[in-house]
Amino acid sequence: MTPAPARASSLVPALFFALALGTRGDSRLEALPTPPSPLLPLEVEVAGCGAVLADPACELPEDRTLRVWVKAPPGARIEAALDASAVPLEGAAIQGGTLGRIEVPAPTRELSVTATLGDRRAAFRLPLRPPSPDPALKEAETLRQTGKLDEARKLLAAMSADPDPVRRARALGKLARIDRAQGRIEEAISRFEESMRAHRALGRISDEFLDGFALYYTLTYHGRRLAEARRVLERLEPLADRNPEGRVLLSYYAGLLSSETGDLRTTLGLLRASAEGAERLGLALHRLDVLQLEADMLQILGRGAEGEALLAEVRASFPEDASPCRKASMHTSVGWFALQAIARGDRSELRIEDAIAAFSRALSLHRGACPDGEKLANALTNLALAELFGGNATRAAEYLALARRERPDPDARLAVWLLDIEGRITFGRGEPARALQIYERMAEIAAAGVLPASRFRAALGRAEALEALERVAAAKEAYAEAEALLDDHSLLVPLGQGRETFLGRFDEGARRRVDFLLRHDPAEAARAARRSRARSLAALRWQGRIAALGPEERARWEGAILDYRRERDALDHEARGDWKLAADALARARAARSAREAKLVAALDQALAVLGRAEVDGGAALPPVQPGELLLVYHPIRDGWAGFALSREGVTARRLPAPSATPTPEELSRLLLEPFGDVLATAKRIRLAPYGELDRIDFHALPWKGAPLLARAPVAYVVDLPARGESVETPAAEGAASAVVVADPRRDLPAARREAEIVAGALEERGGFRVRRLWTREATLGAVREGLEMPGAMLFHYAGHGFFGGRDGWESGLPLAEGGFLSVRDVLSLPRVPAHVVLSGCDTARTAAEARAEGLGLAQAFVVAGARSVIAATRPIDDHMAQRMMAALYGSPSARGPIDAAAALRDAALSVRGEDAASDWASLRVLVP
Repeated sequence: MTPAPARASSLVPALFFALALGTRGDSRLEALPTPPSPLLPLEVEVAGCGAVLADPACELPEDRTLRVWVKAPPGARIEAALDASAVPLEGAAIQGGTLGRIEVPAPTRELSVTATLGDRRAAFRLPLRPPSPDPALKEAETLRQTGKLDEARKLLAAMSADPDPVRRARALGKLARIDRAQGRIEEAISRFEESMRAHRALGRISDEFLDGFALYYTLTYHGRRLAEARRVLERLEPLADRNPEGRVLLSYYAGLLSSETGDLRTTLGLLRASAEGAERLGLALHRLDVLQLEADMLQILGRGAEGEALLAEVRASFPEDASPCRKASMHTSVGWFALQAIARGDRSELRIEDAIAAFSRALSLHRGACPDGEKLANALTNLALAELFGGNATRAAEYLALARRERPDPDARLAVWLLDIEGRITFGRGEPARALQIYERMAEIAAAGVLPASRFRAALGRAEALEALERVAAAKEAYAEAEALLDDHSLLVPLGQGRETFLGRFDEGARRRVDFLLRHDPAEAARAARRSRARSLAALRWQGRIAALGPEERARWEGAILDYRRERDALDHEARGDWKLAADALARARAARSAREAKLVAALDQALAVLGRAEVDGGAALPPVQPGELLLVYHPIRDGWAGFALSREGVTARRLPAPSATPTPEELSRLLLEPFGDVLATAKRIRLAPYGELDRIDFHALPWKGAPLLARAPVAYVVDLPARGESVETPAAEGAASAVVVADPRRDLPAARREAEIVAGALEERGGFRVRRLWTREATLGAVREGLEMPGAMLFHYAGHGFFGGRDGWESGLPLAEGGFLSVRDVLSLPRVPAHVVLSGCDTARTAAEARAEGLGLAQAFVVAGARSVIAATRPIDDHMAQRMMAALYGSPSARGPIDAAAALRDAALSVRGEDAASDWASLRVLVP
């Protein structure tokens, strides 16, 4: 535990010194006292107390053993003592500190820990109290946990008049738990409130926390009183620093609350804080609880393999002597994970039989060794869902009936699942009218209970039922509602943590909507397909949304961006000295920076969250099709794909079969291009908006009428985003604009330097640009960022290495001089970027293979930030081929006058292909908003 440490007394000399300076009239230097040595950082956390007291003090447990985690700077001498007797503090190295166990003999009154480094010293002291076992309370708790509730209640009721106020307060909390188990929820809430007040008055912090967590659980899962539950946790927060174990549990329960409202951003952060705290304090079982919930969150985010690995760790570490209730919880986690993996089509070794077996084991425990009516009903519900997914609707209906018999008046969380299962069974029986009624009731409960995922499922169920009933207008509204709910829900997924795969998990709604609209309104189907693609990245476009912020929110945004830039600069400055470090020191420095960079990503994520919902709903305008232009849009539907050809003349829509597993270019051309042959024949320009896996196809290189498609017309790939509220800054005379050219920052690509010389010369000679050259060592992060933000900069050309990495492509970027790196997040934080960008490096337009809709890479980030065109590579590119392509690009007739990136790349690609048909000229593409 960490009470107000005794080291605070070491501030007294400094305060005295300040007073002396303020009162003396004589300012002679020799009269001043010597400043004290700076305090030595020392972190100490103590766990295992029988009770944490407000004095502060630790009441020892019956076995008189404490766990102590200590962290001090490297090289410091750490000593522990019980009263005046030194004790060894040895144990496992955890999070930069040491976790040890100390047995405390009677009659020890104080634990102290000191750290010394040179003339610097820090001390921690914690008063100790002897154990105070209570056999009667222990007996009552044993009765309660074995399901003998009436016997336990009788024993506890006798303590209500006990002269010992501590016993009375603790008995109240246990009676409240019995009230809850017997369905007397209001009585339970009242008793918990009373017990918490009593614990606060008695200064028993840990007991107040335990009853507070039980009250939180009661409010959340027995009535969905989430605002009240949040207030309970907020009451405990001021005491958290005095109760390390309570702080760890507080993060866990706050994470549970966030998960209930669908706020995955907050949930993940809180769960990780709880898991880290549990590791520091040796709370092995609690850490396993956290990992189970984190595995579930990862699966929701589409990171099933990571979640499955966490769950495997839980199963491998799970103690054989765990309590029956804990075993039941673990079986439920395993079953639920397996069920969701199967339902979502994840690659997993788990089968539906695994889910049914795990739920059956949990059911058996809740019927026997761990009696709990609420969890018994939950196990039956899980089995109903598993049987339904396994194709046995009859067995599912039987389990559904048993669950309702067990809980005839379920809370909102269980009620929506019962209705969802009933709705699926009913719809499957060919009764859409009845299914519609069920889903409408489910929607009401989900909205009242703040259950966003259930609201989405209910809206989708309503839409399908209305579609089956041929109520077209109502079905349109229901599908649109489901998509709007997903828009809101997606903003609660943190950046770089699986936003793309999370959205992919919910693309079934968009598939069904596009499929439905394809039959009734092809133009609206095309708009729905584009909005579905836009959802992933639209939330990142912030420049046009700042004006809508209030003064307080704008100040928060500006402060967050300023903090990001300041810390980013500090990290870049530190990295410049890496070359001086030995290998071990370099590893430590990079590890420390990695932790700070993770916090940096979280800070930028929070900054973007300030902006609120992105305009990707029905009211948001996507860029229109221009005269002479053909926009080809592809989106998955229930079976196969929908293809749309949009022009000023109208919309052509087609149902398309899915390509084979390893299609040839000829097959792809036949499936994806031939259905639109008539409109392709007249197109002057072609824009492509493929979804997910089709986005990784080189459409511009597909054979068409004996030549690549781009031989027919210039081709660009669309990054669908809502139309900007403002235009990118354009100089009065584009010919007077400036360009920034970066060459080989890491000094290991001679061809990149030659390329940059060619580019700079062409821009100056034929384009009339003022060129700012950033060659090799000059291309630092600060210089490149300054060039990108420079007013009047119309073009940015980078010739060097590219890097793709990180979840959602979030770690992608351009390596720069002195160890610098321009990342995706750096680009997104820029207030402006040049209108035209050329990224002549490997993987600069690559996106994650797991992205099911619109993926994020470096090129996409520039488009989101405001670029009108970006030329970049979707895969590794040979530097000599890149040099040839760039020479042809800037030598193209289309490179003269106003910039036309698609036409210029077309000329360059055809030129290089004509010289060397085997070259990978198709690796470069143009991205546009």
